[in-house]
Amino acid sequence: MINKNFLQEASLLQLSEEIFSTVINDGRKLNTVENLLTEKIKEAETINFILADGLGYENLMSLETSLKDNIKKIINTTFPSSTNVALATFAMMSHPIDHGIIGYYMFDKSNFGLINALNWNSENELLLNNDHFKNQESIWKKFKSFNTHVSNFQPENLVGSSLSNFLYEKSSTVPYRTIENLIEILSEASFLENRFNFIYYPNVDIAGHIFGVYSAEWELEIKKFEEAVERISQASNKKTTTIISADHGLCNIPVENRHNLSYENSIQIYGDQRSVYINGTRGEVEKVFSNIPGELINRSDLKHLLKEPGNSYIESLYPDYCFLLEQNHIIYPKHLQAELKGYHGGLTEEELKIPIIEIHNF
Repeated sequence: MINKNFLQEASLLQLSEEIFSTVINDGRKLNTVENLLTEKIKEAETINFILADGLGYENLMSLETSLKDNIKKIINTTFPSSTNVALATFAMMSHPIDHGIIGYYMFDKSNFGLINALNWNSENELLLNNDHFKNQESIWKKFKSFNTHVSNFQPENLVGSSLSNFLYEKSSTVPYRTIENLIEILSEASFLENRFNFIYYPNVDIAGHIFGVYSAEWELEIKKFEEAVERISQASNKKTTTIISADHGLCNIPVENRHNLSYENSIQIYGDQRSVYINGTRGEVEKVFSNIPGELINRSDLKHLLKEPGNSYIESLYPDYCFLLEQNHIIYPKHLQAELKGYHGGLTEEELKIPIIEIHNF
């Protein structure tokens, strides 16, 4: 059953808007039911925001950590619960359907066809040259217009990628190699003057994908992250608030619940392996998914999760149907074969619910 109130619930988008408003200290009241950040953050001279990839609320609640003890709110990530969709939503402070990154894989009906929208190739990255993408103003450009000192810390291997170039301002992006290196950089005099630091941390997600959530390897990464957060929050003598949230949680998928699909080229299957986008006739689509546990939804239902396209350009990226897999099931379309332990992209509480953690050094 689709949650028709999904787009009205507290979300990563609202968190992005609140962080921006707090950093620039504009005092405006957002059109929301409740605030996501505590009043204490208004006293902070420096605000860190760590987006810990894969640090889902339900996953985190399985452990005893100081991170869990400092959870202030629980919110929804984006639909689909995919890294690129969530990162773009935070960076652009807009809904996925408005910024245009709507899935792990997308399909451009007018030109480029199938696109890996996380790891773009040299041909389909030209999609990002369209005016729809080029004319968007990111949170980083907005900070720049307010003359706010900010930095965006990214793992070294991600700096300069197509997605990073779309999401971030080159002038404020700082690469880091390891957590030790990151903490050293944050302690440098030039960065201690920053009002806001954004830190993308991928290691929890990597462990969850490869070894599975709740594995010993995953628990070790959570412990390492907990220790890193403590050091980051104490890196400055200034009053500092460190906010931590995530792009999604993960769920483990048993081998027997992995379904390979067979279909003709007249159908396009893409999106995510748990929230699957499909182009084709309803009869063809129903035939392909007839033995797959889940729910096929059409556009009239999808609009409650993704909204309707606002222009003809986004219309060319919008799917005809979406198939939502039952809990602990995934599909393999023709273009994906990697065998992982943990997955995300769907609407279960494990994948969808993310924490807002606040830690203050004052």
